[in-house]
Amino acid sequence: MKGPTHRQIGAFLEVCRDFHFSQAARRLGMAQPQLSRTVRELEAYIGTKLFARQGRKVSLSPAGEVFLREVFQLPAILGRAVEGARRAAAGEESVLRLGFVGALMGEELLEVFERYRSQHPDTQLSLFDLPPSDLLRQVESAELDGAFLGVKPKELPKGLSSFQWKEEPVLACLPREHRLANRKRIKVADLQDETVVVLAASLAPSYRDFLDELLETEGGRNGPYLETNGADAILSMVVAGCGVALLPRSALRKAEGRLVAVPLAGTQARLREVFLYRSGESRIVSPLLELLRG
Repeated sequence: MKGPTHRQIGAFLEVCRDFHFSQAARRLGMAQPQLSRTVRELEAYIGTKLFARQGRKVSLSPAGEVFLREVFQLPAILGRAVEGARRAAAGEESVLRLGFVGALMGEELLEVFERYRSQHPDTQLSLFDLPPSDLLRQVESAELDGAFLGVKPKELPKGLSSFQWKEEPVLACLPREHRLANRKRIKVADLQDETVVVLAASLAPSYRDFLDELLETEGGRNGPYLETNGADAILSMVVAGCGVALLPRSALRKAEGRLVAVPLAGTQARLREVFLYRSGESRIVSPLLELLRG
């Protein structure tokens, strides 16, 4: 056997949906013994058990957890490959792989994608919503051609370049009943004792650096950070009264009307967003850079 078959990977992933062999076999349209045999073949190839079985209870073994983290993306990758081949057959000759931070997907970025497609119909766009830390890594490793990163890191890895394509004010996002909700403008110093809800530093280190500098230079910092793992979670926590957040307008689409967004005073309270790409503009990235530079 040269490697795991698509049938074996599919069987493994189907069992992982609910860790129930009988139901997985029913969904796959095969008998349970056949499904069990297929999984055993996969385990034999890898050389270890992927599932731990105790009576009727099934769970992933430590090796199975590692294997699942790597292979769960395969159906999506295969789907993109099939779609890419179909588009190529229809006349689209190349693929531009771009990443972006979903929280910053405002009208301006959507317009960039639309304009690019209208100007370059022979190039298909493959878009990925990822945390800033993953975007940086995937542009560096050439998994992505470029990324709309948000805040520029203080130091870019060797071989990467950036272009500032957008700037927007940072807003104080408050629960509707907050003591500052009726202000037309808020000083950063007004928030120094507030709990600030933020993305985990491991997901968006550059934005955390930006917030640290903003809070220190414009007003000092006494209150705690409350970390979470996504923009939707940040907005939900603000709406629930868990704290305040400092975000650009483009990040507020899903919560407008459920919280209050007040402009911050101070020249530093502006988010300068960059497009990240590998140095020596490749043929595939150059047209997009021309569009961004206007």
